[in-house]
Amino acid sequence: MERVVVQKANYMADVLGHEVIILTTDHKGQPSFYPFSPKIRHIELDLNYLELAQEKNFLKSYFLYRKKLREHRRLLEEILMTEKADIVVSMSRDEKEFLYKIKDGSKKILESHRCLKPRAKIEFRRATSWLQRARILYRLRHDSHLPVHYDRFIVLTEEDKQFWLEKPNVEVVPNPLPFTTEQHADYSAKRILTIGRISFDKGIDRLLDIWERVAPNFPEWKLSLVGDVVDNELIDRIRTSSYRSSVEILPPTPHIFEEYISSSIYVMTSRFEGLPMVLLEAVACGLPIVSYAFKCGPRDVIRDGEDGFLVTEDDADTFVEKLSLLMANDALRQQMGLQAKINSDRFSMKNVMNHWNELFMQLSGTK
Repeated sequence: MERVVVQKANYMADVLGHEVIILTTDHKGQPSFYPFSPKIRHIELDLNYLELAQEKNFLKSYFLYRKKLREHRRLLEEILMTEKADIVVSMSRDEKEFLYKIKDGSKKILESHRCLKPRAKIEFRRATSWLQRARILYRLRHDSHLPVHYDRFIVLTEEDKQFWLEKPNVEVVPNPLPFTTEQHADYSAKRILTIGRISFDKGIDRLLDIWERVAPNFPEWKLSLVGDVVDNELIDRIRTSSYRSSVEILPPTPHIFEEYISSSIYVMTSRFEGLPMVLLEAVACGLPIVSYAFKCGPRDVIRDGEDGFLVTEDDADTFVEKLSLLMANDALRQQMGLQAKINSDRFSMKNVMNHWNELFMQLSGTK
């Protein structure tokens, strides 16, 4: 999400010529991992929400959070009253609780980067106590009510929009491609890639179930998992498995582009997402994708049978079939991969940012 914010802000400032300010709460003087354009002003509020994660007492943490929210509102209101912005965008962080209440004359946009309702449903099923379930239900109801207060509520996919049809202000604007390249994947490489946390949420357990069935038929192929290890039991499962020699676990890397172009298939078995950037990165590199049709994202990116395969959730038999088909057929991998690269143009920075610009012009009355 940080990368997407910086990419969009840089384009607005450098290409579209807008005056752009980025406000942060916990930057702490660190250099931005993704560099801002020199045309962007950055204001740090120094609220330090992150320190709340260290507080173990629930009641104390709650009251400290409310205190920070009040200070956050005071500082933000002071800035907005001074700057008189035309448009103010919340990334659905802490400021979403009160931004719409600040009467500075700006149009307010709430942007969601997660598929809220399906995610809450899964988390509710996984909850182990009534208190956890009560908190999930409260948060779901609270967050479901907030969008109506904003001038626009932006979601990333047409699929997610279907959960918000009762909100007349909802609009779909996808994330843009993080990069463009003339290079494409190596379709002769016998390497399958997935990128993301090695965790239950990312469905790595489901992927390992599939790989256990596929690996014996393709002994020369390797499955590469790139990401932080969250659930160590998944690593233990790999180490004690019969297919352990065909699975490699790699840490996160700033050289992620090389991981894509040295692979020939991308796979994804997450249980929920917003609009996975890894899918956009994969198609930008011309990788054919095999993915469960989880909520949300794959249906908006993959054109089933044309540039990849969408598989009904938990239909492991079909996933094994489609993945095996791609692994066995070099020509099909190349055909689908090159088509994925062509189809990815709809997520280009220019196309996505033109959508944003039209929205800004409409809301500010300059169109």
